[in-house]
Amino acid sequence: MIEETGTVKKVKGNEVWIETQIKTTCGTCHVSKNCGTSVVAKAFTAKPELLKLISLYDLKEGQTVKLGIPEEQLIGASILVYLLPILVLIVSVSCLQFLLPELDEGWQILFGFTATAISFWQISKFAKKQDKGQFSPVILGAVNDATVTMKNEIPLKKII
Repeated sequence: MIEETGTVKKVKGNEVWIETQIKTTCGTCHVSKNCGTSVVAKAFTAKPELLKLISLYDLKEGQTVKLGIPEEQLIGASILVYLLPILVLIVSVSCLQFLLPELDEGWQILFGFTATAISFWQISKFAKKQDKGQFSPVILGAVNDATVTMKNEIPLKKII
């Protein structure tokens, strides 16, 4: 389970808006002062991400919560978004080259990019249709600031 902490910004019934901060690794290594990537990363400061989730817990605004995404879901989403379009590009150009070897290379490239664009469109449609929380993070519980917790030992309610 990949875990992240966030802050509850709004609660409305069982719907909760949680703000998380996008973190980059730039600035943490020893060569960050001489690195061009670090300079660019500092120029584009990370904006907070606001997530709308369904909560089974009684949460309050300002409370810190721990979120989690199972690795299997993250790997599945990565394969769907990154690997599948690349495979479509390679397979479509290879099939066209096999079926029509006399076709100009420019047309093969155009066909490959068109097939890849269609695959992105179909993946987007599939993700919107399947989006019933499948790729959404889940609330693991509230973090109690007065208690030192170990990984996977999260109190469910904050003590007031």
